[in-house]
Amino acid sequence: MKAGPLFAAGGGILLLWSGLTGRSWSTVLKDLISGKTPTKTAPTNTILGGSYGYGVGSAGAAPIVKGIFTNTQLQQLWISVGGNPAKAALAACIADHESSGNPQAESANPDGGSNVGLWQLDTKGVGAGLSVAQLKNPLVNARRTVQGSRNGTDWSQWATASSCGA
Repeated sequence: MKAGPLFAAGGGILLLWSGLTGRSWSTVLKDLISGKTPTKTAPTNTILGGSYGYGVGSAGAAPIVKGIFTNTQLQQLWISVGGNPAKAALAACIADHESSGNPQAESANPDGGSNVGLWQLDTKGVGAGLSVAQLKNPLVNARRTVQGSRNGTDWSQWATASSCGA
């Protein structure tokens, strides 16, 4: 067996494991070289589970969010709520431009409403009918964005979409 494909496969596994565990590839490699069993540590944020810093709180309390969503996490979030995987990179780019990945972001809108959450949903537009607290919930914000963008095919309501090639 040739060494090249073996190293390529090993490198791919190393990158995959580091992405899944939220650890840098160099840390995972150091652990493997030193004989340590790779362990999973929680990344800065997550989409669905409490162990990553996002949970729904008790008795319908406001969501608990720690940290900023990375581009990769925004793509995962988009897909996790039913968004078209082929549009995930574009959706994440728009959220990066809109909120810098901050699910708590809020700004005034010239129409008198507020732009809220990861995709800065307008409370008088795509986010209408939901409270500011609901729109700050990453799952709610992503679901409404999937609906409001027609699953990533219509970004006309997002001013930053052209910056991402939409």
